[in-house]
Amino acid sequence: MNVFIHTQGLKLSREDHEHIRSRLRQVLARFGRRAMGATLHLSDVNGPKGGVDKDCHLVVELEDTTAVVRDRGDQLRALVDRSLHRAVQTITRQIGKARDRAVRAPQLGRHRAGSRSRQGWSSMDDAAGAT
Repeated sequence: MNVFIHTQGLKLSREDHEHIRSRLRQVLARFGRRAMGATLHLSDVNGPKGGVDKDCHLVVELEDTTAVVRDRGDQLRALVDRSLHRAVQTITRQIGKARDRAVRAPQLGRHRAGSRSRQGWSSMDDAAGAT
């Protein structure tokens, strides 16, 4: 599982770097062997002026899905934590939708085909009896 952290225009302290790397690994561990890796791009948009100027672009990759989250804020750790939370929500929702489609598709296919064939036969029987 690969974890990459890229920065542009800002310096991460050792503590911030370790906190971010730890949080990325925690998120990936949540998805087990399906987790392929994560890439985090952090940049300071307007330099030393301050304000809401830190930009975060997070890509979390699993075997069967990918989540891309962009966010902006002024507190680096809070920004990263919020982006990770949103990525987990996105991936969990995507996995749930895929699971629902896999469970419902065979049932719907059988039900539709069975009801159509029954209706088709009864109408054909009615038509044959009428002649």
